[in-house]
Amino acid sequence: MPGQRLSLARSLAMLQPPRGYLTLAWLGLVTNVLVIPLTLALILGQPTWRVVHIAVGSAAVLPTAAVGIVASVALLRWRAWGQILAIVALSLSLAVAMPYGIVRLALLSEGRLLTGLLSVLLWGVITATLIFWCRPCIRRYLV
Repeated sequence: MPGQRLSLARSLAMLQPPRGYLTLAWLGLVTNVLVIPLTLALILGQPTWRVVHIAVGSAAVLPTAAVGIVASVALLRWRAWGQILAIVALSLSLAVAMPYGIVRLALLSEGRLLTGLLSVLLWGVITATLIFWCRPCIRRYLV
């Protein structure tokens, strides 16, 4: 009887997604879709680093956004491989955002405080989201 109750509780827990799953999956989809036009706006709107923004945008930001879109759609369709793609996309975005923020802080004196605050905030959000998707309960839920 106690073993049966435990399996019933476990079965009921598996019916509901982990807290924050759907919210972060939808937020990831919206964010990654918005990154594409924002990258274009940054390239066209800031003439200071136009060549750098074109290089970083086309080589790193757009492929990362594409992987993030596919990962978010997979997570919304309850595919287990979506978790792996989400981890890859978040790792890529952290690998792009950190050096870009550091180089921008070192080379541009204008707006240094704002750049530093936004960079640290972005790194923290990406790291927290990466930790969320790495949790084993997500993998157990999707499998």
